[in-house]
Amino acid sequence: MEKRMRKTSFIVAVLIATSCVAGSAAYTVGRLSAQPSAVASVDIRRILDKIQQRGEMEIELTQMATRFELELKTRKDQIEVRAKESDALTDPAERGSMRDGLALEQLQLKEWATTKQMETDREQALRWEGLYRTIVSEADKLAQSEGYQYVLVYDGTAEFQRDRRNQMPLAQQVVEQISRRRVLYAAKADDLTEKLILRMNNARSTPTAPVAPIAKP
Repeated sequence: MEKRMRKTSFIVAVLIATSCVAGSAAYTVGRLSAQPSAVASVDIRRILDKIQQRGEMEIELTQMATRFELELKTRKDQIEVRAKESDALTDPAERGSMRDGLALEQLQLKEWATTKQMETDREQALRWEGLYRTIVSEADKLAQSEGYQYVLVYDGTAEFQRDRRNQMPLAQQVVEQISRRRVLYAAKADDLTEKLILRMNNARSTPTAPVAPIAKP
């Protein structure tokens, strides 16, 4: 009986050892057969400098700001004209009433200008967000057509920004920018920047090309 138990224990041990070896071998084969992912890079600064959509966006935003400034100036000029008219009034009660009305109009104009500035800032933020989403979408399509699984933003050669108006010491500004860098080197052969610029500009030049909608919060 004891001999039979020893034999059974030996068989179980052999089966366990065989299973471990087989599992290890399968894991090793899986590791060896896994293919490395293809990675490309882009220079986001060069893309923003050269894509047509960025230029169109800035023209529209400039026109929007110009319309705001023109309307603000027109309304200010109207108040100033009426203020001079109030100075010419000889009736103190009438002059005081007119000046009270002008004071209210100035307050309303200030509130209107603040609201318009907030709307302009919000619109600018939405336009930049929309532009970024378009870049991501086109990079996705280009990467799939070129056989890449990842597209990284190459920031290894970006210029450091130093602002003396900032209370932070210049050295600390640079150190913080260094800490935010993620890609120190990218091979030129896997740089998709120019292809992405060409793709996006060609899409803007095609009359039937759909315009990416601006994301609304």
